[in-house]
Amino acid sequence: MKFMIETDQVKADFKYSEISISPNEVSGYRPFELFVSSLAGCSGTLLRTILSKKRISYQKLEMEVDSVRNPDEANRIEKLSFLAHVETESPFTPEQAAKIAELVIKNCGMIQSVIETINIKFEIQASSIKGTL
Repeated sequence: MKFMIETDQVKADFKYSEISISPNEVSGYRPFELFVSSLAGCSGTLLRTILSKKRISYQKLEMEVDSVRNPDEANRIEKLSFLAHVETESPFTPEQAAKIAELVIKNCGMIQSVIETINIKFEIQASSIKGTL
């Protein structure tokens, strides 16, 4: 990877597209946003794969991420809580959801890269297309 460092941003030209990174949200994506996005992208696609392998069909898959940062230590990320919402016709139990969440944490390379320094929580909430299961 190659990055061009400019006055108020860093640019990279990847195969998919160019990306601008900046602490100023008007000039590019903030590093924090990219960091969390990489974890959500890795875990979200892995969750989709696991659901597919378990033959759990879904209509919608969304994820919310909450964070806790420490302003006294360079605003470092101390905790990330992922909540995946799965809208499905075929219900699965809270126990199954917990096992799938464990598989996501165990097999997501991005999460495994930071799990020793950031408290990671990953939960799955299933709901029926007609309402909560």
